[in-house]
Amino acid sequence: MKKGFTLIELLVVVLIIGILSAMALPQYTAAVEKARASEALITLKHMLDVRSVEYLQTGGNDSEAALWKDIAEVTGGTWNSNGEQYCTKYFMYTLMDHDHATAQRCSTDATCTNCTNHQYSIDQTNPYWSDDWRDDQECRAITDVGYKICKGLESNGFTVVDQRS
Repeated sequence: MKKGFTLIELLVVVLIIGILSAMALPQYTAAVEKARASEALITLKHMLDVRSVEYLQTGGNDSEAALWKDIAEVTGGTWNSNGEQYCTKYFMYTLMDHDHATAQRCSTDATCTNCTNHQYSIDQTNPYWSDDWRDDQECRAITDVGYKICKGLESNGFTVVDQRS
């Protein structure tokens, strides 16, 4: 009696492993993208919190240099030359004012000069800056992947805006 496996048996095992990994890869990709969206939410919240503290400490006279320094220390991103946009590896953030910030998920690495081809954008507001609690957070989906991510953010109070063409 021979010891070992036949070629057919080895091919069947390789085929089964290939099928299982093909089924697992989309789930892994979706989990990674959800983690990136969570990273964006945390960074947006941090941006708004730092901005609010700075705004209150200065009595409404913003010292944006301190804000940029604090955000860069936490997330490791960089501000563009005119200080309007903040980039990490996968997102381009824009701080509109003391109560509104957005994050665009760039399809490639964010460069702060070109993030026009993005998958989704998250608009978040600071709920402390109005007479009543603000709940006007939006997730704008540009691609199918972005739509799935935005649908996942609905449970966090975000409104999904479908901008897929």
